[in-house]
Amino acid sequence: MRNFGTLYRFELKKLCHRKMIWVALAILAVAAVSLPVTQVTGKMYVSNDATGGEDQVWTHYELIRRQRQDPAGLDGRPLDTDLIQETIGEMGYISRITMPVAGNDNAEQTVTVRQADPDELGWTLDGYIIRGEYGDIYNTVWSMVGEEAMTEDLTAEDYYAAVDAERARGYVGWGLTEGEMAWWDAQAAKLKTPLTVTGYPDGGWCNLAETAYVANLFIFLFAIIALAGLFPMERQRRTDALLQCARNGKTPLYAAKFLAGLTASFCGGLVILLAMAAGCLILLGPEDATTAVQQLIYPAYPAPMTVRQLALTVCGIYLVASLCHAAFVMAVGLCTRGGTSAMAVCFGAMMLFIMVPALPQSRRVLGQVWSLLPAVFGNMGAVYDTRLVHIGGYLTNFQAAPLLWLVLTAALAALGLALHRRVARK
Repeated sequence: MRNFGTLYRFELKKLCHRKMIWVALAILAVAAVSLPVTQVTGKMYVSNDATGGEDQVWTHYELIRRQRQDPAGLDGRPLDTDLIQETIGEMGYISRITMPVAGNDNAEQTVTVRQADPDELGWTLDGYIIRGEYGDIYNTVWSMVGEEAMTEDLTAEDYYAAVDAERARGYVGWGLTEGEMAWWDAQAAKLKTPLTVTGYPDGGWCNLAETAYVANLFIFLFAIIALAGLFPMERQRRTDALLQCARNGKTPLYAAKFLAGLTASFCGGLVILLAMAAGCLILLGPEDATTAVQQLIYPAYPAPMTVRQLALTVCGIYLVASLCHAAFVMAVGLCTRGGTSAMAVCFGAMMLFIMVPALPQSRRVLGQVWSLLPAVFGNMGAVYDTRLVHIGGYLTNFQAAPLLWLVLTAALAALGLALHRRVARK
């Protein structure tokens, strides 16, 4: 009983001998790999409406393989006035027309329409991809300045001024204080202007950053399957009374079992995240590593960050979340004293987190606390959530979340110990 290492290895060995854990891990790892696989399977059909040509059929794998080669040659170019005007020209001219209001022929409305250019690129796979590359830039600029401003007079100064205005509106929407606004403005000053464009911005790293939240739910699910019955098993086998009489008390036994549970959850989370990362980078490619978050995800995000940095950060903090998931499941198991009931409670909690991914921004404190929960974090645009956590200074959600989760894990461990030392009443 005095050799804690022996106890820990014994508990870990018991977990490793449970076939259900390995089956669950294999299924979840395959599911994690399958997420990027769906993007390279199947076919796509494109009709040349301008020339009346027949449908062209390409596989998604062929499309992505050619996209990675950047046929438009945009990689490394600055998002300046020349590129903005070039993009508008490639995507078609903008004009204003007057047309009847739907359902009311006596009323008219003026709308903005895009009149497509003649198909100068040709109706080929490269032509389709080139228009798609320009389309990504067009959508980035359009999301900030609006459709009416997408004319031949639009300049880079107009675009970056619109980005600054959108950033300021976001500060107000999130309810930031003056100090928080100043902190983010200092971060925004580090942004490179003009933004350097990546020709293939939506590759493996971006896909990993956007789908890692699903991996986090897989990790939570694995913890539920593997650990819900870890402590209730003592009661089911009627060994809890014997353990209560252990020479050195129940604390070393509890610590060894709890640490083994944390280890199993962490290792399972690592396997799931590595499976998802391998699928994303092998199938979709790593060429988007240097793509700025401002090009692809949210142009007004005020801090310099690439999608590779974002993906690695998210995966790292989800490994910390795996510890919190495990601690929560084991604490519920100790509270309910039944594996099935613990599993039901944890599944219910996971469904609640999925169905309520965010609270209204007007509830600043409550909404921020909710968004920092391990099973919620990363959903509903956590990348551009600019609310800061005040812990001796300003911390972003990415910095504060792992620290808070470690504290929460320790608190759940203490709660579990109190429940574990409770004498069972027959």
